[in-house]
Amino acid sequence: MVLVHAAIVQVLTFAVRPNLSYAVLDGGGSAALLGIIAAAFAIPALLMALPAGHAVDRIGERPALVLGSAAIVVACIIAALAGDSFVMLVIATIILGCGHLMSVVGDQAMMANAPGDRGLDSRFGLYAFAASIGQVVGPLLLTLPGGTRETPPVQLIFIVCTGIAVVLLVLSSLMGSTRRHAPGVRVGMRSTAVGLLRMPGIPQAMIASAIVLASVDLFLAYVPALGHERGFTAEIVSLMLVVRSLMSMFSRLFLSQLIALVGRRALLVSTVLISAVMLGCMILPLPVVLFLVLSAVYGFAVGTCQPITMAWISELAPPGSRGLAMSLRVASNRVGQTALPAVFGTFAVATGSGGVLAVTGVALLGAAWAAASLVNRSTGGEAEPSLPEG
Repeated sequence: MVLVHAAIVQVLTFAVRPNLSYAVLDGGGSAALLGIIAAAFAIPALLMALPAGHAVDRIGERPALVLGSAAIVVACIIAALAGDSFVMLVIATIILGCGHLMSVVGDQAMMANAPGDRGLDSRFGLYAFAASIGQVVGPLLLTLPGGTRETPPVQLIFIVCTGIAVVLLVLSSLMGSTRRHAPGVRVGMRSTAVGLLRMPGIPQAMIASAIVLASVDLFLAYVPALGHERGFTAEIVSLMLVVRSLMSMFSRLFLSQLIALVGRRALLVSTVLISAVMLGCMILPLPVVLFLVLSAVYGFAVGTCQPITMAWISELAPPGSRGLAMSLRVASNRVGQTALPAVFGTFAVATGSGGVLAVTGVALLGAAWAAASLVNRSTGGEAEPSLPEG
């Protein structure tokens, strides 16, 4: 059920978020405003990430999943009623970001705490694969009939997503929490978080994850604007988003084999560098078919980063603190999702949406640097890590 839940969350996220971009543009907003929409998805979750993860460690994943699903339902309803109001669309985005945060932290904590002999790389690879299925299906909703040549039927998509979100809420209510780890001494949230951040490897994994995920967010937000500027049809834009997601899904399906072949660090560094080049090329005046190729290669390369960093952090975090560890990772992701869109969105006025994506490619070089500093660590035969005292 966790994998189905993860897939539905991504269906909603990858349908609602680009549709919000279209809603802004359809209401007469400029491409520069899309940076505000992208940042609004991330800002509130910065305040909630650590408390949510700590609560999951103490009371279980189910409450977070139910609250997250309910928030997504509310966000879809507000978006459907927003009309041309940019303020209402921002509010809907904020609530969507909160719901997405609680759902993702709950799902990832379930995967990290799940019993069984399957390795973490394989487990999170399957989780990311399920999420990728949702990322493929979500953008397909942009092709629903009733729109114009360059704009999908915005309100209809929000209504359909509201129905899907209700299904997600029902599913969340049927899910149970994993068995709680009972620590000998209860440690406060701040002390536990500081202890996790002192562990070698965790900060580097978080930096790499944050920059890469921000690049996906910017791709999701600015590809509709890029298509609008270049005269692409809504179907072509949808295809770019779907191809990106399909290739990410493909790379995650064989993640364990790729890691066994070249190692975690080498795979992470090489794929981040490839993704940087692909985004950098999107500023060029290329034919449509090459934009599809760039989207496909970018999707394959960027798809490996998230499950690798999830497995890495989960492996390092002791039982009883993995929910907080996952939320720390989510919080660092949201820092990237807040800062990078807000800064890079200013380039849209001078360089257009292609320039925003190219600058994002440059930022990915920082993710490659962080990945290069990670140390490969065997998952077997090692003592269980523990948090530093204090």
